[in-house]
Parts: sequence; C-alpha cells; structure tokens
Amino acid sequence: MSSQDPAPQDPTTQDPTTQDPTTNAEMQLAGYFARYEPEIGQLGIALRARLRDRLPGLFEIVYMYESQGSLVISYSPTENGYEGLCGIALYPEGPKLFFGQGARLSKSDPSKLLKGRGKTVRHVLLNSVEDFERAEIEVLIAAAVELANLQLDASAEGAVILRAEAQRKRAGRSMKAETPTSTRRAKRPGAE
Repeated sequence: MSSQDPAPQDPTTQDPTTQDPTTNAEMQLAGYFARYEPEIGQLGIALRARLRDRLPGLFEIVYMYESQGSLVISYSPTENGYEGLCGIALYPEGPKLFFGQGARLSKSDPSKLLKGRGKTVRHVLLNSVEDFERAEIEVLIAAAVELANLQLDASAEGAVILRAEAQRKRAGRSMKAETPTSTRRAKRPGAE
C-alpha cells in the first residue's frame, strides 16, 4: 500500500449512508439483539443463524415492535414479511418460532407443539438452540416450505430488509391521527 492510498476504514465508524447496505442492516440488527438480556440476545442470534442455514435465499424482514419489546424476523420468499413462511420473534422473556400458516400445519404437528389461537399464525416456544434442533421442529419447517411451494436453493443468498424505521414512522402518523382536532373553523370577522 503506498502512502497515498487511503487507509481502510472500520465499517463501524463509517457514515451509515456510505456503508454497504448489508453491513448497515447487520449493524442495526446487532443493535436490536443487544437490547435484550445477554442470554436472550445470544439465543436469538443463534436461532437466526440456524434459520438462515435452513432457509437459504429467503428475505429476512426485520420488525421492531417497541410497544411489545419484540424483535421479529420473518423469512419470506418476497420482500413482504406477511408472506413469510416462518420466523423468530424475540421477547424479553424468550424467543418464539412462528409459522405464518401455522393453523394449516396441524397434521404435521402430532406432538401439539404449535400454540396460538389466531386465524393463521401459530408459534412454538424455544428455550434453547437444542429446542430448535428437535426433529418435530424440522418436520414443521419442512411442511411450511412445502405448503409455500418453495424450492430452496442452498447457494442463494437472501437479503436483510429492515422495516423497523418504517414502523416508527407509521406509529407516529397514527398517533397524530388519534389526536382530536376541531372540524369547525372559527369565522374571521367580516368573512362570510
């Protein structure tokens, strides 16, 4: 390296607007995991790694629900989290593995691991990485992939899409919408 070549910069000190978007997204995601107690955050990171390995090529759509203290990563074939076949939801009390079409997976769940009463989504409580590696969980993930009619490509790379900032903006708009405003304008003197 000549004395005129610029020194390489540490990616953590660069201006976020000039960073590689993948590095910036990973840094933000690491910050979200750091909000949890260390053992919960580390478990979330390990579960994310397992899901990335198991579901190559899918988009990771990241949501941060401040009011619930939850971080949700949906694994989706599209850029829409609501089309995700499964994902992890990290809460202060621990993580859950959720299935977007979990209600339709009951035949693949003879052990009755799936919990929840919603119209479509079901979840499994995970207390450790070993819980994720149970054969029953693999059966559920395989059934979710089949139900979504996906052919996973082990060489494909997915992208991380952060929706957390968009959520904050939407929440701000909804708070403004809830603020009552007068529908009647005061008349100015002399105006008709």
